[in-house]
Amino acid sequence: MPWQESPTAWRTTPRPQGWKALRAQALDRDDHQCTWVDEEGSRCTAQGTDADHIGDAQDHSIDNIRTLCRTHHRKRTALQARAARGQQPKRKRDSETHPGLISHRRQ
Repeated sequence: MPWQESPTAWRTTPRPQGWKALRAQALDRDDHQCTWVDEEGSRCTAQGTDADHIGDAQDHSIDNIRTLCRTHHRKRTALQARAARGQQPKRKRDSETHPGLISHRRQ
């Protein structure tokens, strides 16, 4: 059987002690329904399976945890990753002509 990376291998900090109980509490509070609200104000009707931090990822209080379906949790994570990449400085290089490119300039 090939080695498989853990789905949380990207995590930079471990989950807190008691995370399973906190996750279960959030799912129960939200009736195991996704809490994502779209632009029109409609709440997602999919089954909530994932616990998501609303704000600071280091704040593990129950008020900072909400239930999302897998689709919306992935969407939110992608939006956060895109925003984080946008904050990184762009690489600045001078533009160079590819050495294999033949120039057809007339002189």
